[in-house]
Amino acid sequence: MRLIKENFERDGSGLVTLFPEEPEDMWYAYNLIRPNDLLRASAIRRVTTESATGSTSSTRVHTTLTIRVASLDFDPQSSQLHVSGKIAEETKFTKVGQYHTLDLELQRNFTLEKDGEEAWDSVARGIIKEACDPVKSADVWAVVMQEGLANLAVLTGARTVLRQRIEVSIPRKRGGRASDHDKGLEKFFQTTLDTLLRQIDLTESKPILLASPGFTAASFQKFILDTATRTGNKALMSQKANLVVVHSSSGHLHSLNEVLQTPEVNARLKDTQYAREGKLMDDFMTLLRKDDGRAWYGPQEVEKAVEKGAVGRGGGVLLISNALFRAQDVAIRRRWVRLADKVRDVEGGEVRTLSSEHESGKRLDGLGGIAAILTFPLDDLDDDELEVEVPNGHEGVQMASNEQTPLLTTVHVVPRQPRYRHSTLRRFCTIALSTTLVVVVVLFLIPINWLPHHTWDDGWDNNHPPLPLLWSTDYPHHSWPASQGLTYQELQDILLNTPSETKAKEWSQYYASGPHLAGKNLTQALYTRGRWQQFGVPDSSIATYDVYLNYPLGRRLALLEQKNRTVEDDTTKEGYSVQYECSLEEDVLKEDSTTGLDNRIPTFHAYSANGDITAQYVFVNFGTYWDYEDLLKANVSLEGKIAIAKYGRGFRGLKVKRAQQLGMAGVVIYSDPQEDGKVTEKNGYKPYPHGPARNPSSVQRGSVQFIDVAPGDPTTPGYPSKPGAPRQIPNDIVASIPSMPISYQDALPLLQSLNGYGPSASDFNNYWQGGGLDYQNVSYNIGPSPPSLKLHLVNEQEYVTTPLWNVIGIINGTLANEVVIIGNHRDAWVAGGAGDPNSGSAALNEVVRSFGIALEKGWKPLRTIVFGSWDGEEYALIGSTEWVEEYLPWLSDTAIAYLNVDIGTNGPLFLAGASPVLHGAVHEAAALVQSPNQTVAGQTVHDTWDGQISSLGSGSDFTAFQDFAGIPSINLMFTGAHDSPVYHYHSNYDSFHWMDTYGDRHWRYHTTITKIWALVAASLVERPIIPFSATNYAKSLAAYIKKIEVKASDVDTSNLMEHQDSLHHVKLAVSRLNDAAIRFDQGASSLNQQIKHGNIPWWKFWQRVKLYLEVKKVNDGYKFLERHFLYEKGLDGRSWFKHVVFAPGRYTGYSGATFPGLIEAVEDGNKTAIKKWCNIVEQRIDSATAWLSRQN
Repeated sequence: MRLIKENFERDGSGLVTLFPEEPEDMWYAYNLIRPNDLLRASAIRRVTTESATGSTSSTRVHTTLTIRVASLDFDPQSSQLHVSGKIAEETKFTKVGQYHTLDLELQRNFTLEKDGEEAWDSVARGIIKEACDPVKSADVWAVVMQEGLANLAVLTGARTVLRQRIEVSIPRKRGGRASDHDKGLEKFFQTTLDTLLRQIDLTESKPILLASPGFTAASFQKFILDTATRTGNKALMSQKANLVVVHSSSGHLHSLNEVLQTPEVNARLKDTQYAREGKLMDDFMTLLRKDDGRAWYGPQEVEKAVEKGAVGRGGGVLLISNALFRAQDVAIRRRWVRLADKVRDVEGGEVRTLSSEHESGKRLDGLGGIAAILTFPLDDLDDDELEVEVPNGHEGVQMASNEQTPLLTTVHVVPRQPRYRHSTLRRFCTIALSTTLVVVVVLFLIPINWLPHHTWDDGWDNNHPPLPLLWSTDYPHHSWPASQGLTYQELQDILLNTPSETKAKEWSQYYASGPHLAGKNLTQALYTRGRWQQFGVPDSSIATYDVYLNYPLGRRLALLEQKNRTVEDDTTKEGYSVQYECSLEEDVLKEDSTTGLDNRIPTFHAYSANGDITAQYVFVNFGTYWDYEDLLKANVSLEGKIAIAKYGRGFRGLKVKRAQQLGMAGVVIYSDPQEDGKVTEKNGYKPYPHGPARNPSSVQRGSVQFIDVAPGDPTTPGYPSKPGAPRQIPNDIVASIPSMPISYQDALPLLQSLNGYGPSASDFNNYWQGGGLDYQNVSYNIGPSPPSLKLHLVNEQEYVTTPLWNVIGIINGTLANEVVIIGNHRDAWVAGGAGDPNSGSAALNEVVRSFGIALEKGWKPLRTIVFGSWDGEEYALIGSTEWVEEYLPWLSDTAIAYLNVDIGTNGPLFLAGASPVLHGAVHEAAALVQSPNQTVAGQTVHDTWDGQISSLGSGSDFTAFQDFAGIPSINLMFTGAHDSPVYHYHSNYDSFHWMDTYGDRHWRYHTTITKIWALVAASLVERPIIPFSATNYAKSLAAYIKKIEVKASDVDTSNLMEHQDSLHHVKLAVSRLNDAAIRFDQGASSLNQQIKHGNIPWWKFWQRVKLYLEVKKVNDGYKFLERHFLYEKGLDGRSWFKHVVFAPGRYTGYSGATFPGLIEAVEDGNKTAIKKWCNIVEQRIDSATAWLSRQN
């Protein structure tokens, strides 16, 4: 940009004439021109003239127009700026007030005039100075590429601009036609180089980044240098030192951000504006994580810090987005200009305006567009010192949860008015009457309003009709301890008789009729909210979070073989032919309509890294930690190889995590029929849809996030992903190597090609035996494959931050501080999901409908019920985790329990997992519901169930409630038996058709799980005393300690005695808890007897008051018991998990570990950690013991 003329007045008005020379100048013009400015520029105007005969003609004329700016439209791709407004000066062809759009052009002057006080402020003048800087130029050029695709971008001081996208079709190497591929690749490189040379100035020495997955970038660098040598192009050869080859996860432009964060690129770009701004944001985020009071963000917080002089000389930096200076409102823009001026000119601090078109600016925009690094720390800046801004006309708007109210106000004090003189008689009368009033209130009126006027059987006492309530605060309702509106038996009858197979089928058919991937199911969220409101829960709403997700763009898995190989260490793909191309698709079945939907979801892994790799491969059994250990002991080479693993025996993400830790290049996971019990093709069963066996093309999608570290949005661990929340790079939570799921049909050629290479699974222990494809000529050799046999794995994912939607329904109880939460997730990996999760979704709708009918009949719950239809569970339990993180203080104060159903049913076996305090509630509900699978008439679910209740690990929405918030939780389901039809987990064949044909043909298991779920909830909601068992918790802890002793003896017998002393103190703590728990449960049982059989007369009000207060104290004891097992610092290496008793196993994920910190220390043989965790566990147990003792 050239400055042709400038004329500024003292009052801040004036004009400038500028000459834009390059596309980047349009960006500066966009930030300079504001509404109400006068803009004069050349234009082409269509003019219509009328002849004397009445005919009209239209011509285009060149003219100069002056408009009063109304709006701007900037196209960042083409760097075109369109400015619209009304004509301000009349010309031969235009009249004042006509509307026109000026298209600013390169190499043509334009004049900008600003009138009004402070119009040409320091920011506007700074933009002119920067735009007209003669040394301003592109900082970095980048070519992000993969075979056949190249994106040419330039990083300037202000923007990241895509200059050209190049696509050239390159034939694949098939059937020995390598020459066609080589010619196509050479053409692609030549086209990319020609385009690059047209864009850059070879006389300048600027870094040129060449980034790609695999070897494409390195090959392109070699092509550039070979071309320079061949053509004698010295200027091109001089750029050799500027060519920087780096790895990227894909050839798409979004991969540029990860490229720019690599150490080698950072080292080259350290002197560029982009790097300096990026480093400032990195420094700010580091200070923010340290939480030392020197990093603040948000408009009010930063303004307050500047006011206190904390952003000044000695290291103070104001970071502000240029988007704030583009505000349409002059007053708002002036607010930020004056703040910047004060920091720079008065306080002596540094002001950095970050571009919203750079990654650093986008990160700042996520913090509200403004942040500051302070010279000295300020504590509690966001508490009582900040004022709440209320827009005009919105004084009644309720404040958000993160807003603060001033605690100090101005109180005007006036002299006290003189009082009248008291006589002795007046004093006496005042005291006597006051004392009488106090006695009456204490002895009669207050107790009367605490008294229940119903007996336990809900019948009125005819001799003593109910007295009117004068006021009531703590007392639940007039009929306590009985249920309100309905008896407890009547409520149970409604919950047992309302659930309908027809309705369950209707809900399932809706949810499983189309794709509902996380972040893409708003229609289903709105539908769910509408149904709940229709059922009688009007307080149903949608809670939204902005979360980090990925969606599939492209993928490939091919088996390559090289013929006549001579160079053993050759790592390129030259000379390879495709022996097998995996379809990576599930077959479309005419019998199952949703398998053929045009918008069906591809097979992919959530949070899998992008990558294009070619490598030898190894069979790793189930890919468990112990499987990898077996391979290391057998000296099997793993580094740089691709792992082929079976699904099962642990969470898929931990298979990828361990492979990554061992330096493997990628992971492929398939579903082996070994996991299907006896219902396999090998045993003569036909595959779905013609029989109950697994369809050979079925693929299990799923997440590979490291769920052992933390669930939820990986960029906001420990706090909710609300708009504007600061985000972290999730390096420790998501994989850095690519992975993909495949069918066993696609796995067969890969496994068969390993036959004879390396040891066989039969050479290992029992955990390696039993593969289900042996009848298909698979010997389960380990490999690795020979150097001439490799896999080519391409995984391309799009990572975005996008909304997801939880549906929350509330039935308010009379006790607002005691809450029961009931939840199921709604999102699925496929168009179907009839089992996971929508058998649970159908059941949840029936639970809500059942409680709605009870409300319609006059029932009012004692405790509050919250229903949750979670989104994003499949990716990383995101919806429920973010909700718990947002409402943690409220949940910690009110929550009684969380009741979860994920998969409602996919078979006939009842399974339950729960906190030990809830075991009794599950057994009781199961004994009230008739079994759908009766071998003897009248059998209940409890009669056909083995009665085992497991501890909870992870893999579903109870995780955040139990492991992060310390809320007792339950997970219920019906699952398949050894001889049940195979359930196609996370596959297109988890469909409504499969459920209606094989899973639950009569839909009775859907209604059965509904009834159990609702009855457990009713028990927790309506019982005057919460039906928990502290004694069972203590007994369970004793059993868990015994398991640790066994583990300690297995791991290290020689040092067992050293562990015994520490474990002995833990056992003594458990014993003390057991004694306190027995006393506490006995006290609760005694109160229950009083409630059931006491029938205290109304006039013995003091006994009823005493009973209620004792019940409240016992319920508080039960409610907060589990919270005492939370350890604020969390587990070692995974601090998000706060519970010292329960957590997902670090090597399994799904299954639960008990006393996880201690058991992991024992497994590692870490004596220091064993002692540490014994002390922590003992302290937490003693805390629970002391709590029960105080409440007893």
